[in-house]
Amino acid sequence: MSNPWWPSASADSVFLSPAAVIGGAGAVRNLSEILSTQLAIKTGSILLAVDDAVAAAGLITPVEDALREAGYEVHTRGGFGAEPSAEIVDAVAAEARAAGISAVVGIGGGSVLDSSKIVALLLRNEGGSGDWTGVVAPENGVAPLVLVPTTCGTGSEATRIAMVTVEGSKRASSCALYVPRVAVIDPELVSSLPKSVIAATGMDALAHAIEALMSTSASVLSSHHSLRAIELLVGNLEKAYNGDKDALANVLWASHIAGQSLNAGVVLGHSLAYCLAHEQPMPHGVSCAIALPYCIAYNQNLEPGLAKLIASALTGGQSEDLRVAATEVSELSGRMGLPRTLAEARINPDSVPEMARLCATDYPRPTNPEPFDEQLLADLFRSMESGDLDLAFAATAR
Repeated sequence: MSNPWWPSASADSVFLSPAAVIGGAGAVRNLSEILSTQLAIKTGSILLAVDDAVAAAGLITPVEDALREAGYEVHTRGGFGAEPSAEIVDAVAAEARAAGISAVVGIGGGSVLDSSKIVALLLRNEGGSGDWTGVVAPENGVAPLVLVPTTCGTGSEATRIAMVTVEGSKRASSCALYVPRVAVIDPELVSSLPKSVIAATGMDALAHAIEALMSTSASVLSSHHSLRAIELLVGNLEKAYNGDKDALANVLWASHIAGQSLNAGVVLGHSLAYCLAHEQPMPHGVSCAIALPYCIAYNQNLEPGLAKLIASALTGGQSEDLRVAATEVSELSGRMGLPRTLAEARINPDSVPEMARLCATDYPRPTNPEPFDEQLLADLFRSMESGDLDLAFAATAR
């Protein structure tokens, strides 16, 4: 007998993932072999798009040296910042065009990896970042991509999405070709992450896994990946935050697996997060952490079997109640020092009506299991003022 809450095995679906995922401590130092064997690029100019903090820690120099020793011409570019702008990305793309770049290797967090994707597109196509937002299918494809994450949350090395700020507003560019040929998962690159970054990016990964499982576009494979990612994160994120390196490596893998599930689409939680960050700039993972319990509340009327499955996964099998699960998510954030309310995030409650309007109009999610209702969204934001999950669940019950 089939389960009504599990995606149909006969339904149309497309699951995107890198053709090769190469893991292991020190794996990033094998980039020359990866370029040669996986992409058949044995010579030429390579763009290394890098995170400034990773470069400052001396982790990029061995990669550059190994590539040069193998005969590649290496062009290293940083300066992408926490939220890449169209101006920065377009400038890097212009430099890459002039240098005759053959492939793009992104080593960093979400901003670097997202920028790498758009640069790879612009290497093959006309225009700038602002011309390639929304769902795009570039006629000339994208340049070969290898993506290497240095945080434990975005999963960008596995997704079709690249975020870029255009004229002050965050915009998504969605392209199946952004999923790289190769992703490299190297635990050495995250071993010295600050606790605050582990907390924020780990909660971002948890949001990806939960939201993708709620998505009406979920498939058999994406749902399988979502559940495994939740299991790994529930079992390892707090341990990683407290210094357990083996747990941190598991969180890195969970982030990647959640990134693969993310290609089913995120739902309301990310829309709420964008609105929070619009009012008070903050790391993306922090805004996702604030929003996630309220996303669960808004979508509490899921098919009962799916609701129980999500609750059980989030509570380590201790409860099948989404209200209990949402509380556990909120308390996990609190134990890792993340803000949980509008007050703690320094967001003026007078902003609630505008955030609700922005959420409904600028960040719709057709894959959310419940339609967006501006008044309900306002009620949801109001419940965030003091972290009142009872109010959130009462406002969206039916």
